[in-house]
Amino acid sequence: MTDVSDGAGFVTRRGSFRAAHVAEQNIEQQAFILDQMAGRPAIRTLKAWALDQLAPAAGETAVDVGSGTGEDVVAFAASGARAIGVEPSPGLRAEAVRRAAGADVEYVDGHAEALPFADGSVDVMRCERVLQHIDDPVPVVKEMARVLRPGGRIALIDTDWATAIVHPADPGVLQRMVDYFLHETANPYSGRRLRGLLADAGLEITGETAATMIETQDGARQGFVAMMHLTALQAGVITEAEAEAFARTLAEAADRGAFHLSLTMYAVSAVKP
Repeated sequence: MTDVSDGAGFVTRRGSFRAAHVAEQNIEQQAFILDQMAGRPAIRTLKAWALDQLAPAAGETAVDVGSGTGEDVVAFAASGARAIGVEPSPGLRAEAVRRAAGADVEYVDGHAEALPFADGSVDVMRCERVLQHIDDPVPVVKEMARVLRPGGRIALIDTDWATAIVHPADPGVLQRMVDYFLHETANPYSGRRLRGLLADAGLEITGETAATMIETQDGARQGFVAMMHLTALQAGVITEAEAEAFARTLAEAADRGAFHLSLTMYAVSAVKP
């Protein structure tokens, strides 16, 4: 695989939109990306909504699946709950411990499809932007339902990549890029599937919401946009001339304040009967 960087710390790889490949990425780069995303207003809104829906209480066991750098586990701990983060990356677990700075939290090795908990042993569970990287999320959500106790609450947050809007761009070139990206992403329509996944796992829906991330004008030259056209070029989906024209068109639009990139994320909460 070939690294692609925009010079601002965002690095991806051809085909790295699946869990197995994401796990191979540099920890410092992963942490940078997670920090950048966590600061976005849309994601902060969804995080706050999920925490409010889950309402962890003292004495409860609260688990974050795919806990990354651990800030949401620390938020669980602030409620007095036993706060546990499940994260398969040793590097991210180590970074989460460093950042927790003595907070009463636990970070354990584990994968979403095989959680290290007994049946009915978890009161509260969250999982944010993990399912999009999993080819088949159905057994994963059923596994989450398995470990929830009756009355246990869960909240899922994820992206629906088909909602991405990039403007201005050549429609034909953009469509080829989008088609490639959707094909290479394990579960690109994850956001719209959350409600059905929870319902099919036997859980009762208690709430749902959405938030749209709108990129700043700086985003015309970095992050998602850079990843799109550079990886599409490497994959042979677009030509070098098309990639250069795409980047130039968006940069010129940003210079006059006319660039637009938006992406919608969804959150759904449920309870186990």
